[in-house]
Amino acid sequence: MTTIEKFLADIQKTVKFDRANNGGHYDGKRACTQIAKLFENNNRNIQNVARQIADYWLNTYVMGSADPMNEPSEENIARIKAFQAFADNDESEDISILSADDWETLRDFVNYEAEDLPLDALQNMMGMILDHGAL
Repeated sequence: MTTIEKFLADIQKTVKFDRANNGGHYDGKRACTQIAKLFENNNRNIQNVARQIADYWLNTYVMGSADPMNEPSEENIARIKAFQAFADNDESEDISILSADDWETLRDFVNYEAEDLPLDALQNMMGMILDHGAL
C-alpha cells in the first residue's frame, strides 16, 4: 500500500467514524478538520508547511464550499490527495487538480519555511513548483 493509498483509506475511516461517533449525525466541517490534522501528522518531516497546506485546503476549499456540512467532496478529496503527492514528491500521482493559485500558494509556503526544511524535501518541493511554473 502506497502512502497515498493509506492516506485515502484513513480519510474514508475518518468520515465513517465521524458519523458513527456522533449518533449518525455527520458533520463535514468536523470530519475535514480531522482530515487536515491527519495530513499534518502524515507530513511531520515538513511540519510547518504541512500545517499551512492543511489550513489552506480547509479554509479555501472546504469552508468555502457551497455545502461544507457534506464535505469532503470527491473534488476536495482529490485536492488533498494532490497536496499529499506534492508533500511526498510523488509525481506518479495525478496532481492536475491543483490550480495556478494553488501552486503559487505552495511556493509561498515553501519559501517562507525554507530555512527549517530538510534539504532533500526543499529541493523536491521546489522542483515540483518549478515544473508547474510557479517560480
